[in-house]
Parts: sequence; C-alpha cells; structure tokens
Amino acid sequence: MEERDSASAPDAPLGVHKVDQVRARPRIGRQIVDGLKTDVRDWYERHRSSNATTPLVWVLCYVLILMAVLVILLPFDTVQIEGRYRLIKPLNFTASFATYLAVMVIFVDYLRASPGWKKTISWGISTCIATAITCITMQAARGTTSHFNQDTPFDATVSMLMDIADPVNSIFVFIVLLLVLQSKIDVSLPTRWGILFGIIVFLAGGVVGGLMVFKGQSGVGVAPGGPGLPVLNWSTIAGDLRVAHFLGVHAIQILPIAGWLINQVDVLGRSMQTKQILVFGACAGYTLLTAFVFVQAMAGTPFLRV
Repeated sequence: MEERDSASAPDAPLGVHKVDQVRARPRIGRQIVDGLKTDVRDWYERHRSSNATTPLVWVLCYVLILMAVLVILLPFDTVQIEGRYRLIKPLNFTASFATYLAVMVIFVDYLRASPGWKKTISWGISTCIATAITCITMQAARGTTSHFNQDTPFDATVSMLMDIADPVNSIFVFIVLLLVLQSKIDVSLPTRWGILFGIIVFLAGGVVGGLMVFKGQSGVGVAPGGPGLPVLNWSTIAGDLRVAHFLGVHAIQILPIAGWLINQVDVLGRSMQTKQILVFGACAGYTLLTAFVFVQAMAGTPFLRV
C-alpha cells in the first residue's frame, strides 16, 4: 500500500506522516503527540465526509450518557448482587462498550469498503451493543443478575438476548477482519498488524464468552457466587473464565494502539521491518498472556488469591 503525506492529503493512511521520513523528532513524547494531532485531524476529515458510522456514534453517546448517570447514582446504591453493589456491573460494561464503540468508529471510517458494507457493519454492531447494555442495566435496576439468569421466563429471555447479541456482534467484527486481511484499511503497516491480531484475539475472547454461556457460569471448580476481586468480582478461590474473556475482548483496543505507538516512535532510525517485529512481539506476548490466564482458569486456579 502506498503511503501518502497526511499533511497534503486528508485521506492519508492512519499513522503515516511524510515528516517522519524527513527528520527524526527529538523526543518520544513529542513524536507521539504530533502523530496523534495529525491522525485526529485526518480521522475527523474522513468521519465528516461520511455518515456510515453514525449509528455507532449514536450508541456511543447513549452508552456515555448511561455511564454518567450510573456514576451519579452509584454513591446512593444500597442493593448488592453477588457481593457487590448492583450498579457496578453496568458501569463496568458501559466503560468497556464505550471504548469498543470508539475503536470501531475509527476502524470503519478507515475501511476501504462500499458505503453499504460500512453501514451494515455499523448498524449490526450498534444494535448488538445497545441490546446488551440495555439488558445489563435493566436487570441491575431490577436488583437481579443479567447473565446466566434463568429464575423466571422474563429473566431467561433477557439472558438469551445477550447470549445472541454477543456472537452476532462477532460476525460483524469478523467481516472487518476479512477486510483487514485484504489490506482494505488505510492505516500504516504496524497499525494494521495490531488491528489484525487485536481482532483475532478479540474473537478468541468471544469464544471464551461462549464457553461461559455453555457452562452456565464463569467459575471453574466452584459454584456461582463466592468471594471475588473488588469491582471486577473475579473469583479469588477458583478459576474464573472472565479474566481470559476480559483480556481477549480488550485486545481490539490494546494491540492496535500498541501498533500505532510503535509506528510513531523513531528511535535510532528504526526501520519498518524493526517496527513490524516489535508489533509481532507485543501481539505474541499479549496472546500468550491471554492463553495463560485461560489455562489457569480451566485448571481451577484463581487469577489472584486474596
């Protein structure tokens, strides 16, 4: 893929700047800040010229408003579910979904695909996330659990909706993966590798989520409930698949950012080949960590004993 100067072309690949080829910037922090400014301007021009990601932005705003409301109400929360205040879980999920939606807005804006495909991906992901966060928040407000809840026909229906939304969301992410594999995304090569590995590990995290649905719980070797880590509620007495699920689904944010950062920094005239090797190393390390905590959980060992 030909790399163009973003200063002269508003649709230059993300993370590619002609100034980087001309001179080395004096400080790493300055390199990152300059690159971020340029890429934010470039993304804004792309986003403004297309309405393909509008559904994602709408749902992102909905999630952020919901997060703000939950933060305001949290100090007044007096009801506990499975050992923690009921609003903590939807608050955690709003933060997770907000970062996920923000990343998908950027990905879709940089895809080289038809407007129809972009809108299909945007509407599909937006519908899935809106459904999931609404179900989670509603159940918390009712004072009951959202996942694996079969107490009443209504609770079972809500749980089923979330169980459907997750794999359907993964289908749309898989479509993005296919486009990235065909290099149909206007980003620098290290960033593209980060996106590629990030999506693959994300989908693997989704498979772990499916395993939890199949088991009917996240714990391994222990009944549902019991002591857990503050806020996260990961089991401290047995294996917990939520750790691997958490690392997996957040790879879609962490690994692309790692690829972008590596591409921004020129230390001792770092070549593109060296940058790619560093990205591969970061992705391999993160993947191994995710695999390790999965094996640890399946062995019935807690992530941390407290």
